[in-house]
Amino acid sequence: MPTSSHLHPLPVFPKLSKLGRGLAAVQVLKETLSIVFLGLPLVQEEPLVLLSALPGVVLYLLHWQLALGRVGRVFAAVVWALTLLDELWGLLLFQELDAPTRGQVRMLHWSYFLGLGIILAALAELGWRWQRNRARARRNVHHQAVLAARQRR
Repeated sequence: MPTSSHLHPLPVFPKLSKLGRGLAAVQVLKETLSIVFLGLPLVQEEPLVLLSALPGVVLYLLHWQLALGRVGRVFAAVVWALTLLDELWGLLLFQELDAPTRGQVRMLHWSYFLGLGIILAALAELGWRWQRNRARARRNVHHQAVLAARQRR
């Protein structure tokens, strides 16, 4: 029977930072307001719009997971990239409306640019952390090589 000294630790997936979780929480808030003020009136006018909103609903639930910090950074990067595509898709669908009101257009612009800012900030933060961890690992390998060379002398 193997002892605990023979067990290898499971790899730890880097979790989201507080900033990453905060950006996801702000995105959830923005999406909630967008659903209430933009989505529900559109569904009342055109019920078939609900079908095109299903990917956004799935992403909404995934953003909750990001906000709660239950997923790793790679998964978060995929979710944010899909969110960017969904945001652009939603903008294209909204452009196809027959006669949006001035208020709907204003809310759409706020929602779109706020969402775009949150998404780009989240992707930038993930990229920065990936680069920082990569640089740390490179320095650590170099440091380990220097120590090993000193010990051989």
